[in-house]
Amino acid sequence: MNELKVGELLFYPMHGVGLLEEKVALSLEGQTKNYYKLYFNELALNVLVPLESAKQLGVRALSSLEEMEHSHIHFFSKFRKLPVLTSERKNLLDTKLRSGKLLNLTEVIRDLICASKYELKLTAHDKSSLQIASNMVNKRTYVCCENPHRPSK
Repeated sequence: MNELKVGELLFYPMHGVGLLEEKVALSLEGQTKNYYKLYFNELALNVLVPLESAKQLGVRALSSLEEMEHSHIHFFSKFRKLPVLTSERKNLLDTKLRSGKLLNLTEVIRDLICASKYELKLTAHDKSSLQIASNMVNKRTYVCCENPHRPSK
């Protein structure tokens, strides 16, 4: 993972866009661990994320305008049929949401919206996944558009 900088806005799946307030070292039972301290203004929430697992947990810099444009194009590409079995579909959607990757979130939205084209009935979990993905993309888009002169990756 590229080194994240204090004061930088970051994206953390399931929490959205937060500010990297500081890097902290905490000791517990003689072991010291380093953490990112993130603050999510909209949630009035501080979260400590272990540095060594931040990438695995999906913590990343915000999307560039180029990534946003690529996601837009991807959204309007051909949809993929989702699994008919609800357990398979739930696993697929949850994996894509947890990844926090913009293209995965775009796919969740596109593929759930298009489910009616092949008569797939959406479950409560499907509808919740659609709402979560929509909110995540909305927050990232808003912040990206508010900061258009951020350096691209």
